[in-house]
Amino acid sequence: MATQAIPGFKGSLSISVDEGNTYQMIAEMREATLTISQEELEASSFSSNGWMEYIPGLKEWELEAEGIYLLADAGQDQLYSALVQGETVMVRLFPSDESGNEGYEGQAFITSWEVSNAADDVVSISATFRGSGALGQVTAA
Repeated sequence: MATQAIPGFKGSLSISVDEGNTYQMIAEMREATLTISQEELEASSFSSNGWMEYIPGLKEWELEAEGIYLLADAGQDQLYSALVQGETVMVRLFPSDESGNEGYEGQAFITSWEVSNAADDVVSISATFRGSGALGQVTAA
C-alpha cells in the first residue's frame, strides 16, 4: 500500500482579526507546530491498592510558527498589530490546505514575536500563539 503522508509544503497558517468572518493567510511561513496538552489530576485514594490513579484535567494549546519576514504582508502586519494592541485573533492551521482536508481553529493571543536577521540567510519571523478556549477542527473550503 502506498503511503498517505502529507508533504509539509501544502500547509497554511491564517489569522482573523474580525472574530473569524474573514481570514488572512500569513505569507511565507516555513514551519508551524501545534501543541495540545492536558493536565493530569492525581486521584489516588485508600482504595487505590497502592497504585497512583489519575483523571483528565484541563486542556490547553499553543502554536509556534516560523517563516520569512516580509516588508509588506497583510497577515504579518495583522499579527504584529494584534500583539502590540493586546488583541486576540482567530488562528487556523491546515497541515494540507487542499479542499476537504481537516485543520484546526481557535482563539488565541500572541505571546511572542521575533525577527531574526543573519548575514547568510533570509530575514525570518517567528511568533507564538497561546490558545484561549477550545481548539476546534475545521475543513478547508
